[in-house]
Amino acid sequence: MRVGAIVAMALIVVYIFLISGLHPDHKRVDPNAQTTSIMGDTLYCTLITDSELGPGTPALKFAYDLIRQFSSNQRCKVETSMEKPALRNWEDLADRLTDVIIFNSAVDTIPDAFKDYLVTSVPMEKDYVCAMRYDDKAIIDNVNFWITHIKPTAGYKKLYAKFSKSNKGKGETWNLPPSKDGISPFDGLIKKYSETIGWDWRLLSALIYKESGFNPGIVSSMGAVGLMQVLQSVADAMGVENIYDPEQNIKTGCKILGKTHKKYLSSGMDEENALLFTLASYNAGEGRIQQCQKVAKAEGLNPNVWENVKSVIPLMADGYDKNGVKVSPFRGGAQTMNYPERVMGQYEVYKNTVATSPE
Repeated sequence: MRVGAIVAMALIVVYIFLISGLHPDHKRVDPNAQTTSIMGDTLYCTLITDSELGPGTPALKFAYDLIRQFSSNQRCKVETSMEKPALRNWEDLADRLTDVIIFNSAVDTIPDAFKDYLVTSVPMEKDYVCAMRYDDKAIIDNVNFWITHIKPTAGYKKLYAKFSKSNKGKGETWNLPPSKDGISPFDGLIKKYSETIGWDWRLLSALIYKESGFNPGIVSSMGAVGLMQVLQSVADAMGVENIYDPEQNIKTGCKILGKTHKKYLSSGMDEENALLFTLASYNAGEGRIQQCQKVAKAEGLNPNVWENVKSVIPLMADGYDKNGVKVSPFRGGAQTMNYPERVMGQYEVYKNTVATSPE
C-alpha cells in the first residue's frame, strides 16, 4: 500500500480522538471559544469502508494502534465501527447515534437530505474528510485546527514510525496473526475466561473493545473500571481485590456475563435472543432490561424477543405509565438499543480476520 494512503488513514482515525479536546500542550484556534470536554465519556465514530480501509488492511491495524494510544493518553472511551456505504450511516449521524463519519469524498458524499445539517472538515490527505453535525461547533473547530497542526508533531511521527517499522516488507495487505496476539495484548486472558462461559473468544474481545478499547486503566464518568468496565461497587460485592488488574477484571466481567446468559436461557429464550439480551443487560443493567421487557409485554409484544424489546425502548425516554406498568425514564436508551448490534458487528470483523483457536 502506498505510504500516502497509510498516512491518510492514520490522520483520519487520529482525528476522531482529538475532537474531544486537544492535548493541554496545544492551543486552540480560538482561545476564547467555550468548548465541552468529553473526557471520560464515549465517542461513537463510523469509518465507511472502501478499497483501502477495511478488515485486514494495514490502515485498520494502524487505526486500532492509534485508538489504544489515544485512549491511554486522553482517558476517554472511543467506539469505532466500520460500515459499508449506506443511507443509515448518515441517519445515525443526524440522529446523534454517531458523532463522526469518516469517508472518501471521491466515492461517497453527504446525501442531499442531510446537507443542511452536516458539515465536512477541511480536506485531509487524498480525498478523506470528516463529517460532523453543523451545530457541533466545538468539534468542528478542534478538527480543523488538528488537521493543520498534528502531522508535524513528535507524537504523530512516533506512532507512524512504529507502524512503518512493523509493516516493512509485508506487501499490500496485513493479516492479523492466526494464533496469539491476534487482537490485543490480552488475548491469552480473554481466551482463558471466554471458555468458562462457552463464548468464542473473539466475541468476548468484541465486547471488551466496545467497552474500553482494550485500555485497562480507563474509568468511565459513571465509575465503571477497566477492560470490561466493571463498577467498583459490583467488584466489592464479588470480593474482587483489584478490579484494575486485567485478569481480575476479565474474570469478573465473564462471571457477570455467564450468570446473565444462563438466566435468559433458562427463561425459555432461544440462543440468539439470549445472547442479545445478555449484551443489552451488560450495557444497561439487568434490572433496566427487565423493565423494558415489562413495557414490551404491556404493548402486546413477546418480551423474549430482542427486536420487540428494542422497539419499545424509545417509549421509555421520559418514563412509561400504561396498562398497569410504570417505569422510570430511560435516558440512555438509544445507546442500549444499538449496543448488541455494535458488539456483533465488531465480532464479525474479528471472525473475518482472526483464527478461531489459539492453537
